[in-house]
Amino acid sequence: MSLDEAGLHRKLQLNELEEIRNEAYDASWIYKEKTRAYHDKMIRGKKFQVGQKVLLFHSRLMLFPVKLRSRWVGPFIVTNVFAHGAVEIKSDTTGKTFKVNGHRLKPYYEPFEEHTYA
Repeated sequence: MSLDEAGLHRKLQLNELEEIRNEAYDASWIYKEKTRAYHDKMIRGKKFQVGQKVLLFHSRLMLFPVKLRSRWVGPFIVTNVFAHGAVEIKSDTTGKTFKVNGHRLKPYYEPFEEHTYA
C-alpha cells in the first residue's frame, strides 16, 4: 500500500469508530431514559391531611447503633401541609410544632384492640 491509500484507510477506520461510539452513546441514553421513566412511575406520592397521625424517620448519627430498634418516632399530628412537600407536625408529648420534609413521614395506624364480650 502507498502512504496515501493507508492514510485514507485510516481515516475511514476512525470515522467508523466514531459512528460506533455515537450509536453506543445514543443506545445508553435511550436505556437511561427508559429506566428513569420506569423508576419515576413506581414512586408513590404521599398525601397527608391536617389532623392525621404520622411517624417521623429519625436519622441522626448514632455511635452505637441498636440493630432492632425502630428508627420511626412518634406519633405526631399533621397541623399544616405545604404545596412544595413540607409538612408541619406537632408532637403529642411536648406540644412543639416544626416543619419536616414529607419524605421523612409515613402514616401512623392505631394498634388494633380486641374487644372482649362478657
